Amino acid sequence: MTFKKGNIPWDKGKKNPNVKNNPQIFKKGQHPSPSTEFKKGYISPYKGKKRPEVTGNKSNFWKGGITPLAKQIRNSEKYKQWRSDVFKRDNWTCQTCCVRGCYLQAHHKKSFAKILEENNIKTYEDAMNCKELWDVDNGVTLCHDLTKLNKGRKYERKC
Repeated sequence: MTFKKGNIPWDKGKKNPNVKNNPQIFKKGQHPSPSTEFKKGYISPYKGKKRPEVTGNKSNFWKGGITPLAKQIRNSEKYKQWRSDVFKRDNWTCQTCCVRGCYLQAHHKKSFAKILEENNIKTYEDAMNCKELWDVDNGVTLCHDLTKLNKGRKYERKC
């Protein structure tokens, strides 16, 4: 059964019978046991550190070290530098609608996936050595709204 606008709930104005029977349910901010309460001034010994007993292949989320190649490339420092260089060259302005200061994305004019396929890039090292992937002239700055509209189209500067 779905809620329809304008309908009045069946239990509006009725008292919850559990409040009288179990008032502990409604004691907000209180812990049932003082031993589980957060101690003021306590700093965890693992704050800012990785826990070696649940890191890497010991984690229950471990899938054999299978981070996709595209994700490895996009998280690299070289990719972040390429992106920054594209933004600087375009003066942080969308190249199709000329808006500055909105959420921007750097795109490859020739598709990222196509570059990987044509240059037969299978490893992270191959990607780092591919000059076409890091060519700033192959990049364009677009606002987030236009990235969905311009998939597969040529980027023309209107400014």
